[in-house]
Amino acid sequence: MKKTVLLLTLLFTSFMFSQNVNDYKYIIVPKKFGFLKQANMYNMNSLTKTVFENQGYEVYYDGDVFPQDLAENRCRALFADMVENNTLFSTKIKIELKDCKNQVVYVSEEGVSREKEYAKAYVQAFRTVGKSLEILNSKPKDSAVTAVAKTKEENIQLIVATSQLFAQPISNGFQLVDSSPKVVMKLFKTSATNFYIGQKENQQGVVFHANNQWIFEYYQNEKLVSEKLEIKF
Repeated sequence: MKKTVLLLTLLFTSFMFSQNVNDYKYIIVPKKFGFLKQANMYNMNSLTKTVFENQGYEVYYDGDVFPQDLAENRCRALFADMVENNTLFSTKIKIELKDCKNQVVYVSEEGVSREKEYAKAYVQAFRTVGKSLEILNSKPKDSAVTAVAKTKEENIQLIVATSQLFAQPISNGFQLVDSSPKVVMKLFKTSATNFYIGQKENQQGVVFHANNQWIFEYYQNEKLVSEKLEIKF
């Protein structure tokens, strides 16, 4: 009986949290999480941003130019942070969402990995975190989609695909080759559908499918680059 009551309480609390979070339109993600040494280290920031965008939120990095309504009132947004609780043998992370009063309004499930290599461990742990965030669904009460899209485009360097790439399966994803065939880049699987970690020469970022188009996003000289890809699987 006690276990049943506890379970119902937890479910109710989670539901109330998600209802509160769903009332928001914007989420702000830092370019660098406090416990990591570099901006977007292990792609944690770009992964976090993309997961929330997939749930319908308008997501900005903390250094971006915000739309007017958000610039005038930061309380229209929630602020995402990643919290780590690593042990000697495991990597543990979770996402917290706070309001403008620094009150925690949502905490994701904790992701855990025992992988020794940090780059792999954080991505593995994030799979659990990302899955638990899928219950969220932004339902903005006002709409300024055109203005938001324009603002985002002004802050992103766009690159159009110049040739078609062909996907060849590898153990943990795909390698993309041109008509030579030369390996141009590699895509590594994540827990999300049509969402990969992308690696191209010295650039590492995320590859995802949006509006019937494959996109490779990464940072170059602290500027976000969005590169369109033509991929044949």
